[in-house]
Parts: sequence; structure tokens; C-alpha cells
Amino acid sequence: MEPVEQLDRAAAEVARQNYAIEVEVRSEDEMGRLARTFNTMCASIRQAREELIRQERISTIGRLSGSIVHDLRNPLAAIYGGAEMLVDADLPPAHVKRLAGNIYRASRRIQELLQDLLNVSRGKSGAPEPCRLREVAAAACESLAATAEAQGATLALDISPEIELPLERSRMERAFVNLIGNAIEAMPGGGEVRISAVLDAGSVLVHVDDTGPGVAPEIRSKLFQPFVTAGKRNGLGLGLALTRQTVLEHGGDLWVGSAPGRGARFSLRLPAAHVVQPQGIAV
Repeated sequence: MEPVEQLDRAAAEVARQNYAIEVEVRSEDEMGRLARTFNTMCASIRQAREELIRQERISTIGRLSGSIVHDLRNPLAAIYGGAEMLVDADLPPAHVKRLAGNIYRASRRIQELLQDLLNVSRGKSGAPEPCRLREVAAAACESLAATAEAQGATLALDISPEIELPLERSRMERAFVNLIGNAIEAMPGGGEVRISAVLDAGSVLVHVDDTGPGVAPEIRSKLFQPFVTAGKRNGLGLGLALTRQTVLEHGGDLWVGSAPGRGARFSLRLPAAHVVQPQGIAV
């Protein structure tokens, strides 16, 4: 009975996805041939699994490359458009200063994207720093102001300037850009995106509401999975997955509430939030 028990234990290991298991071949009878066949089966599974992983890595690299190109497109367009206006038009000083500011912020955005990509490739992440939540959300709104205006959407920011918490600023700003950008895209006929926040027992609860069509129930459960585009015209479906990962790595969570025809509400909770003295007022 020992060869049968050995095969039984090996089969249990395979059920636990341990495909490196091998059964000792002790004879050339039926049990020996069965053990050899079992080992061949495990070897075939290992090879197929390794090939699947290799193919998935190639596919993921291709998708991530496309996502990087997509993320770079907006700041590059801002730089190109601003530089073109500076070269071709005789602008008043105030207009020149505004365009120069846009070019500077877009350049910084590209630098942050490339640094984040490098950090990911090396398994690194930035250190959190004390941030005013309103400033982070306002920076995201500012980067999307032209897009919102072109689509007839308004951005309303309702966050107290005294709320502060530790954040990786560039990553959280990009999380807001993803959430607000998705809301704008969901309203091709115009509408309003409202970003609000309230303190709640040592954490902050942030809502990003839009007046679009809402999120269909059949895709809500898959919305935060990578490469789920939910019918978007642009992008590869990585934005919400990466946004939720950013929030989780800050010790928080992100979820969606929506009713078809009533708009969408994306909510995130972040810990360690508190009220600080308003800037410019002495203690």
C-alpha cells in the first residue's frame, strides 16, 4: 500500500499547486509506470505554467508600455501647445507667465511619472510627507481644468484647507487625476464633478461625485481589476486599479457607489488625518 499512499500524498500536493513534487519510481510494474506517468504529468504542468507566466509578462509589459504612453500624452500636449503659442503669438506678459507655469507643471509631471516607473522597477516607493489634502486635490483639478472646460464640465472643490495627513504626494495627486478624469469622461455632454471631504474618527472620507450616467451594476464588481475599461474611449483600464492600489498602500480603501442614471460616487478613506492651524495664521 505504500506506493499508493505516496501517490495520494503527491496528488494532494498538486492540488495545493505544488507542481515540483515527484514520486519515487521503485519498480517497473503497473505502480512504477503510474508513478513515472505522474512525474511526467507534473513536469508538463510546470513547463506549461512557466510558459504561461512568460507570455503573461510579455503581455503585461506591452499593456503597461501603452499605459505609460497614455499617461505621458496629456503633459506632452500641454508642453507642445504652450510652446507653440509662445513661439507663434505675441502674448501679454500675464499670458506668457501662465503658459510658462503650465509647461513647468507638465514637465514636472513627466519627471514624476518616469521616477515612479523607475521606483516600481526597483521595488521602491516614496516616503510619505505631511500634505494638505485640499492642495493635492486642487493640483489634480488644475491639471484637468482645460479638459473639463472643453467638455463643458465644472469642477467643484469642497475640502477644508486645514485637513492634513501623510501622503506620497505625487502618487495621491495622480489618484485624484484618475478619479476626476474618469468622471469628466463619463459626462460627454457636460456636468459637474464635486470633490468633498470630511474628517471621521482620525481618518478622512473623500467623495468624488459626478452627474454622469453612473456605473452599470454588471461591471461594478470588476471595476478595480486591471485592464477593465468599462467602455472608456481612452486608456487601458489600469487607472482605477492603480488608484485603489495607491490608496491601499496608504492604509486606506477605495470603493464605488452608483445608481444608473444618478451619477457615480467614488469614495476613499485615508488614515491619520487631522486638522492643523490655517496657513498664514500665527499660533
